Amino acid sequence: MALVRIYLLTYRRPHLLERALTSLLAQTFRDWVCEVHNDAPDDPEPAALVEALHDPRIQYFQHRENLGPVRSFNLAYEGGPEPLLSILEDDNWWEPQFLETAVEALAANPDANVVWSNMRIWTENPDHSWSDTGTTIWRIADDDSPAAFSWPNPIQATDAIHSQGAMVARSAVSRRALVPEQTSVSIIEHLRERLLPGRWLLLKVPLANFAVTRQTARSWNRGEWACAQALVAASYFEGSKPSPHVIAGIWQTLRNARPPSTGALFVVALSGISSIAILRHSTIRDWTRFVAGAIRHPIVLARALRYRQRWPDVWQAALCGAQARSRERRHQDTPRIFTKHIGELPARNSQAS
Repeated sequence: MALVRIYLLTYRRPHLLERALTSLLAQTFRDWVCEVHNDAPDDPEPAALVEALHDPRIQYFQHRENLGPVRSFNLAYEGGPEPLLSILEDDNWWEPQFLETAVEALAANPDANVVWSNMRIWTENPDHSWSDTGTTIWRIADDDSPAAFSWPNPIQATDAIHSQGAMVARSAVSRRALVPEQTSVSIIEHLRERLLPGRWLLLKVPLANFAVTRQTARSWNRGEWACAQALVAASYFEGSKPSPHVIAGIWQTLRNARPPSTGALFVVALSGISSIAILRHSTIRDWTRFVAGAIRHPIVLARALRYRQRWPDVWQAALCGAQARSRERRHQDTPRIFTKHIGELPARNSQAS
């Protein structure tokens, strides 16, 4: 039995799948097996790519029906008999040392259940070539010591800290992170961080690459995104009961985002969760921006306020997970807070349909 089972999920992007497979085969860590899952039942190209590799470690699975991204990712988090699992999305690719470094980090930190890597950000051009943006997801000194995160980190009020396409997790606990099928793919990583216990470790060195593709399965519907973001924020505030100092910091972070994204805090407060605690840190400028947005997009606001009614199963999973992680967190040391590119990537890309 191998040490790591990798799930490579793909949907109608054979030119990207080939790049992801190449990065997998280049790994300095060799003790792995891989399942390539093709979520397009009528697409034969991924099968041909895998067959041409002649690598017995790589198994191919053709889905008989289109599962979609949430069910596909849940399949991966079900895990296998191997102690560790990893997900490689077809639009991302790894540096050769990624698996070796991640496995070593988990071995050295038995109380950690997830390790993920900082990622370089690339954008796809109209001619399908790629441009390096020269930036990484995390603004952090890339030394060799992992950064440890424990719930609740203020970033998690509206964003996810980890990147599922550049992570390794322990199979023994990964099944706790199965999300409801109704989960919006735009917050799938946010929800998992409320469900999977233990410390999470960030490898500061960018050992993986994040692709901002021209086509994505993530919804750009303004109403859906506002509703999903409100659900995430509400579960954070209701589940972790942050201090006034933390709330003030969250306001400032969201004010500094481009564009500013303080609207989610108003939606949470207007929905009856931590209303006074949240609104006491708002400014006249915050209110002006929110009211102007509500006048321009009243339907978006109305939908956002119904996050609990629209996705009741997702809300319960997020809230119960946040409450459980807060109980777990009470006796742990406060982790150092790092800065992420908040607001620049409102919805990460996904491979699935």
